[in-house]
Amino acid sequence: MRSIYWFRNDLRLNDNLSLNLALAKSDAILFVYVHDIANEKNCPWGFERLGQHRRLFLSQGLAELEEKLSKSGHSLNTYVDDSVTVLADLVKKHKIDTIFCESIASYDEAKQIEGLKAQGINVNSLWQSSLFSNDQLPFDINDLPNVFTNFRKAIELSGIKPNKPVNTPEKLFNTDSITDNHLVLFNVKTIDYQKSSFPISYKDFMGGEKAGISYLKKYFNSEKPSTYKKTRNELMGINFSTKMSPWLSNGFLSSRQIFNFLEDYENKKTKNESTYWIFFELMWRDYFRFIFKKFGNNIFHKQGLKFFKAKVEHSTNNFNLWMAGETKNEFINAGMVELKETGFLSNRMRQIVASYLVNELACDWRAGAAWFESQLIDYDVYSNQCNWAYIAGCGTDPRGGRHFNIDKQREAYDPQSKYVKFWSRS
Repeated sequence: MRSIYWFRNDLRLNDNLSLNLALAKSDAILFVYVHDIANEKNCPWGFERLGQHRRLFLSQGLAELEEKLSKSGHSLNTYVDDSVTVLADLVKKHKIDTIFCESIASYDEAKQIEGLKAQGINVNSLWQSSLFSNDQLPFDINDLPNVFTNFRKAIELSGIKPNKPVNTPEKLFNTDSITDNHLVLFNVKTIDYQKSSFPISYKDFMGGEKAGISYLKKYFNSEKPSTYKKTRNELMGINFSTKMSPWLSNGFLSSRQIFNFLEDYENKKTKNESTYWIFFELMWRDYFRFIFKKFGNNIFHKQGLKFFKAKVEHSTNNFNLWMAGETKNEFINAGMVELKETGFLSNRMRQIVASYLVNELACDWRAGAAWFESQLIDYDVYSNQCNWAYIAGCGTDPRGGRHFNIDKQREAYDPQSKYVKFWSRS
C-alpha cells in the first residue's frame, strides 16, 4: 500500500498510534505537514490567527521532526496551502491508496476530513490525543457527565489506567520513502525570550519532541512533582507549574508519556497530593476533549453549551484596550503585556484576565478565546475553548461561570507587586 502520513497536532515519532498504524499497513509512505492557509488569515475579530510566538515554537518542532525523519531515510514535506487541495493533489500525483492521520474533534479539522472523503479519498483517522482511549471510558460518549467532578469520580471508581506509550516501530526504517521534495519554511522572527516563564529561544524550552522528552526527564528527576500543588498558582519563573503544556498542545509529547513518567515517579520516589494533582490536570485535559466529542460545534456558539444562560455582550473598545494591556487595572495590564511579548501566561493569570474581560469589560468570551489562540504557544483548541466557556458561564461550570475579585487575586498572588513591576511598560 502507498500511503500518506499527514502530521497534524501529533508532531512526534514516539507514542504516535496513528503513525504506527500507517507504518504497519504501508509499503511506501509520504510524510506531509500542511500549514493550512486559513491560519494565515485574520480571525473574525480582526487579528491574525497564528501569532509570532506560536509560529516560532511550531517551526522549531517541525525542523526537528524533519531532522529525525531524515535519519530514518525519509523526509518531511511541508506546505502552506489549503489542506484538502494539497492532499488531494498528492494522492493523484503519487498514486496514494490511503491517507493516515490523527482524528481531531474540532470544526475546521473535521471539515478537512469531510472534504477529502467527498473526493473519494480513503482517509484513516485515529483518535489518539487523550490520556484514556474512547473504549476505556466507563460510559458511552453521549453519557459523558456534564460536570467534571462526576467525570473524575467515574474514572477513578472504574479503576482504569491509561495505556502505556508505544515506541516508534522499526518498520519506519524499512518502509520505502515517497518524497515530493517540498519544504516551505515559516517566516519567523527570533527574539530573546529571557523574561519569559517559558523562554522558547533557549535550547531547553524549544519546540520539538527531543526538547520535550528531555524536559520530562529533568522534571521527574527533580523534587518539583512532589511540590506541584503548592507552586502551580505562581505567576513568574520557569520553576512553577509543570511547564509541559506547550509540548503537549503541539503533540511533541503525549499525555500517556507524561503519565508514564508520573507513575514511575510515584512508584520510585513519592506519591502525594501534588503528584495526584498532576494526574488531576491531565483528567481535565481529557474531559475537555470528550466534551468536544459529545457536543460537537456547540462549544463555538455564543451561548456555548447552553447549560447556563449567560449574558454575552461585547465592547470593541474595551476588548482592544484589554489586548493591548491598556485597561484601568495595572495587574491585568501586566498579564496582557506578558502574553503579547512572550506567548505564555500562568494558568492563574489566564483565569484572572479572562474573568476581567468577561465580567468587568463586558466582552464576548469568544473574542478572548481567539486572542489566546493567536498568542499562546500552548494553544489547544479543546482546552482553550472550554476554559473560556467555563469562565463565561457558557461551559461546564455548575456555578454558571467564574467572577474573580481582581483586587483579592492580586493581594493573594502578587502582594508585593513584583509581577506588576516586572511587566510594567513604564
